[in-house]
Amino acid sequence: MNTTASDPSPATNSDPAVWFVRVASWVLAAMALVAFCDVILRIAGRPITGAYEMTALLMGLLVYATLPLVTAQDEHVRAGILQMWRTAPAGLGRALLQIRRLLSCVAMAYLAWALFNYMLRVAQAGDRAPYIEVPLSWVAAFGALCMALSACLAVWTQRRAGVTS
Repeated sequence: MNTTASDPSPATNSDPAVWFVRVASWVLAAMALVAFCDVILRIAGRPITGAYEMTALLMGLLVYATLPLVTAQDEHVRAGILQMWRTAPAGLGRALLQIRRLLSCVAMAYLAWALFNYMLRVAQAGDRAPYIEVPLSWVAAFGALCMALSACLAVWTQRRAGVTS
């Protein structure tokens, strides 16, 4: 696969990566379809009940589905706080890279744990979206799964050749 900066495809051809691309693609298509149909039906005076909720839930799924892909390609947005160390000896640069990966892993693992606990609370309470009556716990569960996978990928991914950290 092509791995240019503008190509959203994963750098590897692995089945899990392709699965997340497909999920993200279908979710994005569903969001577009809901928005399009809601606008057309709203003009006809019959808006889709719960279209806003459907779009919000689908957006959450889209963000969570793309997180492992971004992490696997090591393409997260960085503030560049450690740029002053670019001229540091190679050993220090590698150590800083490993520290960044470890901090990313810890942060995402904590968020996965927090989402998992949130999912348990929401499932126990039986919370549902008000208009479309969809259980909210499954979105949190999918988010926790994607966040946990991203935490693992944060440690083991390698930055693509030619791209600086």
